[in-house]
Amino acid sequence: MRIKFLIISVILSFMLALPVFSHFDDDANDVNSYTWNPQLMISLQIANELSSKSTITFGEAVRFLMLTIHGHYLNFEEDLAYLVRQNIAQGIKLKENDEINLGTLSLMTARTLKLKNSLFFNIFGTKRYAVRACADAGLINNTSGVHDKVSGEEFVELMRKIARAWGLPQ
Repeated sequence: MRIKFLIISVILSFMLALPVFSHFDDDANDVNSYTWNPQLMISLQIANELSSKSTITFGEAVRFLMLTIHGHYLNFEEDLAYLVRQNIAQGIKLKENDEINLGTLSLMTARTLKLKNSLFFNIFGTKRYAVRACADAGLINNTSGVHDKVSGEEFVELMRKIARAWGLPQ
């Protein structure tokens, strides 16, 4: 009985460890290629931390958005400056520790993905229409409001959808 348990344990351990040591073709053009990336581990740790939070701060959103779209982050000021230059955080006057609402996050998401599915968002570019554009694109719940607080779980799910839209591994 002990030998049978030991054999099953070894086989199960091997099966669980196999994905850690295996990888796909390292072709840079292959979306499914996988190479060891320490930033990926950092983003997974951050995602794990954020998923249990009841609200997200603007600093956390900036940091994780940079990890999602750029692959790394430096610090809040430099990352925010980059997002402003890319017109993702243009006009957003929040401090690092301010809680972020769905309107602000939707605005940053719509700008990141350059959503063109909403005529009113393309004309006015406001948070209200950004929420509608993100809902129409299936990125957020259709019943969400501009001033709704964003939980960590909702935020991580939205970042996963952004990564998928960019063709990045999730």
